[in-house]
Order: sequence, then structure tokens, then C-alpha cells
Amino acid sequence: MTSRSQTLAITGTIGFVLFSVVVVLGWVVPVDRFVTASLEPLAGPLFVYVTELGSVKVLMGLSFIGMLYFLWRGNRFEAFRLPIVVIATLLVTQVLKLVFGVDRPSIDAALDATTYSFPSGHASGSLALYGMLAILIYRRNENLIGFGLLIAMVLAVSFSRVILNVHYFSDVIGGWLVALVIVAVSELIRRKRN
Repeated sequence: MTSRSQTLAITGTIGFVLFSVVVVLGWVVPVDRFVTASLEPLAGPLFVYVTELGSVKVLMGLSFIGMLYFLWRGNRFEAFRLPIVVIATLLVTQVLKLVFGVDRPSIDAALDATTYSFPSGHASGSLALYGMLAILIYRRNENLIGFGLLIAMVLAVSFSRVILNVHYFSDVIGGWLVALVIVAVSELIRRKRN
């Protein structure tokens, strides 16, 4: 029997490959333009701060704080899984950026927007960290409020990149797919370990 994690890992990988073809062929350009135009009125200084929650410095710092927390709670597996998933997600995302070489809508070093565009590192990194924490919180005590707040952070960070015009919507979807696959693989490892 196939587990949900295995199904997510496989469908996420296939989804990313197919979506990448659509991006490279330029078929998503009309959707990207529509989403950017729809979100443009939201642009403002608030999203400069929101986007920082998905920066490498913040993601790494929070993942290591999470690691210390799980070590303190005696859960060594989760303590090391959290930073490993975040680091792996960020590294895979950077490699994929080099593979696809999609240019950004605009370059802005102040917003960590100097590399290629597809997939979004802020979107993948925020889903890897905040999404994993959401799963762990929900699994531990079914806390829907904590779960909802963490998912809202993923969405806010991800869409801030489009609002600030340093990513296309398709970059965000690509980033989410990358993180989904890596988190699902880590869940497979957790299940086999138990």
C-alpha cells in the first residue's frame, strides 16, 4: 500500500517536471501577468518586512532554534530533520535556478533578488520551514490556530515576492512543489524509521 507521503513525493516530482516544461515554454506568461496585475495594488513597505521571513538568514536561524527546541524536548529525529529539510530545500532550489535560468521581473539586492527566478527560494524555504512546523504542531495536538497561522506565513512570504515584483507567480508554484517533494520524502523517512 502506498502512503500519502510517497504519493505526495511522486506526484509533486511529476508535477514539478510538467510545470517546469510549461514555464520554460512560456505558457504561464498570461497567468503570471494577470496575478502580478491583480496583486500590484497591494505593494507597499509592509511586504518588504514580510518577505524577510523567507530570507535565508531568517529560515536558517529559525530552523536552528527549532532544532534546539526539539533537542530540549528529547526528539532528536525532528531536531535534525527540520534544519536538514530547510537546507536541502534551499540547495535544491538554487541548483534548479541555475538549470532553468529564468530571468526575474526585476533585480533588487535589498530584497534578496539577484539570482535567477524559477523556482522561488523564498516560497520553497518558507514552505519547508513553516509548512513542516505546521505539520508537526497539527500532528502533536491538532492545533488548528497554530497550523493556520503557519500556513498564512507561507502564503504571505510567497505572495510578497510577487507583490514586490521580484518573482512571477509561476516561480512561487515551482518553489512550493520543490518544498512539497522534500518535506514528503522526509515524512517517508520518518514513517520508515517508526
